[in-house]
Amino acid sequence: MGKFGRGILIVGLTLVAAGCAPAPKPVVVHKPVAPPPAPAIPPMPLPPGGAAVTMKVPPLGTDGVRTTPNRSLTREENIWHLRSGLNVAALNCQGPVWGEIAQNYNRFLQVHKSRLAQSNKSVDSEYVKRFPGQNGLRVRDTRMTDLYNYFALPPVRAEFCDKSLAKSREIVNLPSTALPEYSFGALADLDAVFINFFNAFEQYKVDIVEWNARYGPQPVAQAYAPVSVSSATTK
Repeated sequence: MGKFGRGILIVGLTLVAAGCAPAPKPVVVHKPVAPPPAPAIPPMPLPPGGAAVTMKVPPLGTDGVRTTPNRSLTREENIWHLRSGLNVAALNCQGPVWGEIAQNYNRFLQVHKSRLAQSNKSVDSEYVKRFPGQNGLRVRDTRMTDLYNYFALPPVRAEFCDKSLAKSREIVNLPSTALPEYSFGALADLDAVFINFFNAFEQYKVDIVEWNARYGPQPVAQAYAPVSVSSATTK
């Protein structure tokens, strides 16, 4: 075989070998994987009813119920405290929805005039006996002022007005003989509005501590450079 023939043979074998070689693997381009989104931070807890964060609430009694001004009252005090609550509602709850309270309250004073006068006199006597050697009537005046402020607590105004409206409708048709028994339950219903708020505020204090621990700004450790103390030279 001539040189030309051998050359053709080598080229042919080279092409056959090239055809039998495995095809090159395709180049896979890996796209960067985006990190998972950060978990959403829940809203910071806020005091119920827009109350001030520094607000103080009555403590729990030994029975587990808050010691509000409407706890541990005599029968006559229950009547007078209910009257005081409706009085505050008649003054503070105005507008087309609650305006009826003032009308019902004035009617209540007329219908139960004699029984209310009896309760007022009895409570005066109770305070004089309860605070011997002191001015019991002055103590009562002070406590009544505190009671009026208690019933006027702004964060629960709407709920208090709603509840007072219902009670004012009930009490105008109540016989005076039933007033002591009715006052006990009605006053408890009014006070429950405040107790529920106080409990919610205490829960807020727990929630805000937990939220700050998980999502609030964490304190940054501050590094202090070592301080070299040179020894005094004694002469």
